[in-house]
Amino acid sequence: MSESRPNTGQNPKKQNKKPSKDHVLRKRQPNKPERGDHILYISTKTDIKAHLEKCNKLISNNENEIILYCLGAAIQRGILLAMKICERHVTYKIHANTFSTELTDDLEPATDSVDYEIQRRINSALRIKIFNSIPNEDLPAKASTE
Repeated sequence: MSESRPNTGQNPKKQNKKPSKDHVLRKRQPNKPERGDHILYISTKTDIKAHLEKCNKLISNNENEIILYCLGAAIQRGILLAMKICERHVTYKIHANTFSTELTDDLEPATDSVDYEIQRRINSALRIKIFNSIPNEDLPAKASTE
């Protein structure tokens, strides 16, 4: 039942990859668009519990906004983390934006007969903003006991 299809409709960007016998592929770290204490970058290697603890610590320190950046395969983990935070802290809401980011790879020569090359590729990404729908300034002040 499997049919053999001609390779005419192949994506030209997929043909960009060099044979492994001539080059060694070294992936560069992706660019980080924002930096800060309330900004987390989710990867497939980091434990979800560690990110969840950091988010809970930020929320307990009255942080009104947490931003998660997820790239490629880590998007599912970022969504799961955002859902867990909002499940535990009901006043927090989610706003998500998808975008594409350009990644750069170095193709290092495996032999002396070839040169260094750079390969660019596009990967999907997700920016999740977790924010308090009732900011701390709107909460009633606690009565002082003096």
